[in-house]
Amino acid sequence: MTEVVWYKRNPFFKSIYKAQKQWRRKIWDVFEQAHYRRNVQRSYEAARRNIVVADEDYDKYLRDQLEETLLKKKLVGERRFAVIPLIDMLRSKHDFTGANVLCVGARNTDEIKYFRQKGANDVIGIDLFTDDPDLTIMDMHDLKFPDAKFDIVYSRHSFEHAYDRRKAAMEWIRVLKDGGIVIIEVPGKYKGGGDYNRFEETEDVLGAFRPYIGEFLWNEYSRKEENTDKMDIIRVMFHVNKKAV
Repeated sequence: MTEVVWYKRNPFFKSIYKAQKQWRRKIWDVFEQAHYRRNVQRSYEAARRNIVVADEDYDKYLRDQLEETLLKKKLVGERRFAVIPLIDMLRSKHDFTGANVLCVGARNTDEIKYFRQKGANDVIGIDLFTDDPDLTIMDMHDLKFPDAKFDIVYSRHSFEHAYDRRKAAMEWIRVLKDGGIVIIEVPGKYKGGGDYNRFEETEDVLGAFRPYIGEFLWNEYSRKEENTDKMDIIRVMFHVNKKAV
């Protein structure tokens, strides 16, 4: 049986201890909030050095995205993945050995490392915010890469954050080689914090890329009852046909 600490036996001292614990929590919350706000401002300033802001609406969008990203890290920490099923799914459909890959909204280096483990060559990860030297701060709507640089553009739960999904899609097509592959996974019928798009069906995703869609490798709407993600999921993989227009 665990012995009760002496001051918890006495109602007077117990109330003092409880009050002190509450105040410690409040003081810690103040420091935590100050640290969080400082990180938002720091990341915003870093993003502004690398991203062209066209107007006030886009500036608000940028701040919203940074705040949501940092808030998730603050509340739940950064999720890391040893296995990434979407990449394995692509690998089962297409041999990307030696391919050049762009990971949009990479968040961390998990996807980059996993692509390399599976045989990809040059893998670059970008995001609006990162303090990881192996990732690059860059806007999905304004990619700083030459035309036809990549064999694959991969986006897992980042396309729903696009400010202008058509503009982002055209940038992804521009930096892809003809016949290159677009891979996207987004939530279906859901719009969470930081999301700027709600996708009701696969065509809501694909419409941004038409008429440049070639052969499909995968195209599915997976309901939450059918998967382990606990939400509806849209997954599309297709070759780009740049000769379509």
